[in-house]
Amino acid sequence: MRNIALLRSPFWLSAMKYAVLQLILAVLFAVIGYAAPGHSQGVLDREVTLNIKEKKLEYVLSKIEEQTKVVFVFSPKLIQSHRLVTISKSKEKLSVILDELTGYLNLDYEVVGDKVILKRQHADNASVEPEAAPAFTPVPITGKITNAKGEPLSGVSIVVKDKAGGTSTNANGVFTIDANEGDVLIISIIGFKSREITIGSQHELNISMEEAVAELTTVMVGSRSLRPRTNVESPVPVDVISSKDLLATGQIEPAQQIQFTAPSFVSNRQTIADGTDHIDPASLRGLGPDQVLVLVNGKRRYNTALVNINGTVGKGSVGTDLNSIPASSIERIEVLRDGAASQYGSDAIAGVINVVLKKKTGTQVFTHAGQQYAGDGANLQLGVNHGLKLGKGVLNLTAEIRRREPTNRAGEFLGTVFSNNASQDSALIAQNGGWDRKNNMYIGNSKQLNAYAEANLELPISANTKFYATGMYSFRKGKAAGFYRYPKQTTQVVAQLYPRGFLPYIESEINDHSLLAGIKGKTASAWNWDVSSVYGGNQFRFDVSNSNNASMGVNSPTDFYCGKLAFRQSTTNVDFSKDLGSKLNLSSFNVAIGAEARFDMFKITPGQEESWRNYDPNSGKVGGAQVFPGYQPSNAVDETRSVVSTYVDVESDITEKFLVNVAGRFEHYSDFGNALAGKLALRYKLLDALSIRGAISNGFRAPSIHQYYFNNTSTQFQIVGGSLSPSNTLTVRNNDPIAKALGIPDLKEETSVNYSLGITSKPGRNVSLTIDAYRIDIRNRILLAGPFRRSNPAVGPVLNNAGIPPDVQVVQAFSNIIDTKTQGLDVILSVSPQVGKGNLDLTLAANFNETTIKKVKGTENIPAVPDSLGNYFFFDRAEQSRVELANPKNKISASANYQYNKIGAMIRATRFGAVSSWNINPQLDETYEAKIITDASVSYSVHPRVRVTIGANNLFDVYPDKLKWFRDGKGDKGNIYYSNTSDGRFVYSRNATQFGMNGGYYYISLSANF
Repeated sequence: MRNIALLRSPFWLSAMKYAVLQLILAVLFAVIGYAAPGHSQGVLDREVTLNIKEKKLEYVLSKIEEQTKVVFVFSPKLIQSHRLVTISKSKEKLSVILDELTGYLNLDYEVVGDKVILKRQHADNASVEPEAAPAFTPVPITGKITNAKGEPLSGVSIVVKDKAGGTSTNANGVFTIDANEGDVLIISIIGFKSREITIGSQHELNISMEEAVAELTTVMVGSRSLRPRTNVESPVPVDVISSKDLLATGQIEPAQQIQFTAPSFVSNRQTIADGTDHIDPASLRGLGPDQVLVLVNGKRRYNTALVNINGTVGKGSVGTDLNSIPASSIERIEVLRDGAASQYGSDAIAGVINVVLKKKTGTQVFTHAGQQYAGDGANLQLGVNHGLKLGKGVLNLTAEIRRREPTNRAGEFLGTVFSNNASQDSALIAQNGGWDRKNNMYIGNSKQLNAYAEANLELPISANTKFYATGMYSFRKGKAAGFYRYPKQTTQVVAQLYPRGFLPYIESEINDHSLLAGIKGKTASAWNWDVSSVYGGNQFRFDVSNSNNASMGVNSPTDFYCGKLAFRQSTTNVDFSKDLGSKLNLSSFNVAIGAEARFDMFKITPGQEESWRNYDPNSGKVGGAQVFPGYQPSNAVDETRSVVSTYVDVESDITEKFLVNVAGRFEHYSDFGNALAGKLALRYKLLDALSIRGAISNGFRAPSIHQYYFNNTSTQFQIVGGSLSPSNTLTVRNNDPIAKALGIPDLKEETSVNYSLGITSKPGRNVSLTIDAYRIDIRNRILLAGPFRRSNPAVGPVLNNAGIPPDVQVVQAFSNIIDTKTQGLDVILSVSPQVGKGNLDLTLAANFNETTIKKVKGTENIPAVPDSLGNYFFFDRAEQSRVELANPKNKISASANYQYNKIGAMIRATRFGAVSSWNINPQLDETYEAKIITDASVSYSVHPRVRVTIGANNLFDVYPDKLKWFRDGKGDKGNIYYSNTSDGRFVYSRNATQFGMNGGYYYISLSANF
């Protein structure tokens, strides 16, 4: 019996050197006569006795040399193959031994004197030089990685040195990777010393990792301690989502990837919402887009220039565009689910999302192609990530292109077209060649073309000092439709230009850029220090096509430049940290101190005159470009503000079981004043496998510079008389005389108090559980007050006195308008049983949350007294429902991911809870019930470095509940009343959406590592 399992080491002898060696030996043997005919057979007749079990070929050859006095000549690469040899022979001829060994090993040999030269053999038995031989197939190496206590470590990165690709451990600490004998495995995880393991004859490895004191800038949100902590050891809940998990979602946009991996995060695409069609508002724990802070490599990321002022989730907020980051550049995403204003600054009321970029060598290629079951919404992605050594440092580069085609889920238009009189309209439709009622609108995803470039550098400049830098640029070209303008809308449509009306488009150009540079190191007294500066910004350009300025008549252009929004931010940080535990006789006592200086810049640039001007105010015709009037010279803004802050963060293991974290932060804003935040977090180990943790903190969110200065006139569809009607809506600055006449007070900061209490447990080596309850009380939340309708006796005179044109029907302004309470529960259970020879990862993750309005703020001029229907003068029921009901109150996800050898399979079911949208008339309120979305995929490694995945998101083609058709109650049956459907055009709600309205999506993707 022969048990053969080959491993090989790298080939160190070049082809030229080997050829020269062969030539020298041949000449030498010929000169001294060893190649005489007949002499070879005498060598091959020599007898050999062997009794060897599972030894390398090199060992076997050495035993033969001892007995026969022959000398083997070979390339080291040739014999260090991936098989072990077992052989038992007694006084057998050398020729028989060699025939048997070389036959199994696909070798040939030649006897020259007392030398036996080993050669590689082709399939046709033609001898070739070893360096021309095909490479050996790598062998699966399995292993288990534990900490010093023998506990398994999940998420450990394992890569083969100087080769692309890699893997990570599951919840049991188990991994499998293809490698050859002599290859070096690099094993690393945050908080432990990296190890390098050289592969020998062992196929199964047991590796113990030693904890390491982390550097100050090791990125792990939630703690600035130099002592690393896992998610079950942290005093606050933190999710760490690897690039592998993000890729497994089948999504290609970072916001959507997080939505299907982090239970407390929701991000849904909006439709018919002006600029918000192009930038998705996101929510953490049911709060607003501007109440979560986004970091990139641990540094503050700038907000967008766009203000969400239309009827969507997050109305009145200014968020951060996660989709401006190339997905191919992301190493992992960390989600801190706890208030962190005292640690990271304003905006971190709901938590922090930290995007960590790749810093490794090798090349990765990602491609994706897919489309909706309905036949539209095709997506194409090509991403390349390449890392190269730069001296002792690393430069990692990313380029990515994404193309998204639009989707359309509009319904059949059932309203009138040419005339408001139904019978007359039917005749006019016939005279004008009929009317296609199914293709009047585009309601769904906007069209987008995205291009990205990113570079991430880390370069040692001395033994204790490193320079680092990150540059990023993205460009997005978008196109989204508005509401159709019908011929009957004579105040908005120039009949000579568009006799059948028109569907206007908002075309966007979005540019993002950022540059980070810093130096970090350690002093002689062991203080870690980090000095960095980051400059970045977002610019949003609006263009309108297929439209008109009705006040210009036939002279109106049909395409318009409508202006730009721009936001830029410069942030400089200085941070110091040191663990003083040894001096205080404590396991750890980490002190972190630092300061930050920030500079915000916001700018509004007017559009061309034709995009905003009313050239004939007395005609009743509406001025400006239909769908999005341009920014006017009176809207122009070029404002700045500065923010300086300082913080202290102390974390200590008081005992082996008791962890305490205390943090405080002071910030000064040049435009509104000072803010102070603090935090206390505790964790106590009840048992080795069970801990309790909790935190209490206060936080703040300063008004964004956008909310101070943004103003414009836009066409918004407001609820008038219970129906959606196009209304020119004026958004005024908070300090505008109109806002003051309506009783809007000066803006001040939002303040919050966060409470959390949870348990963490590892009841078994393959099981982990975290349960965290929380409550977030927020005072003075900043939202858009209104809509104030001109028809109201308290509003009309104010607008008239201010000289506002009569075509403006609605006004709104930013105000600290409500107090809210948010409470909820996060549960994450992970189980990773060994199933056969494969690895199975099971995860159950859930978030339950509820936000309620505790108080609506009145003013001296306008008391907060609701009418009989529950509508406040400046915050009606529709606006209330955006805060309380527009995001799912729960999201539950169960997933299974199985990996065996080359084959992988994933299935995930996500239940999105119910959402609701209210009307100012309670009879028209709607609730959309909970739905379960199922995603599934299978993958196969067609090559050790190439993996193909075929999958489907929303496998069973689930849609949200349709909007209801109400009746007015007149007559025996009543007439159909299309209030919420806008005359049948909307099948699904645009005001509250759980997971979008596009249905099933299938795709194929490929990832390759080189």
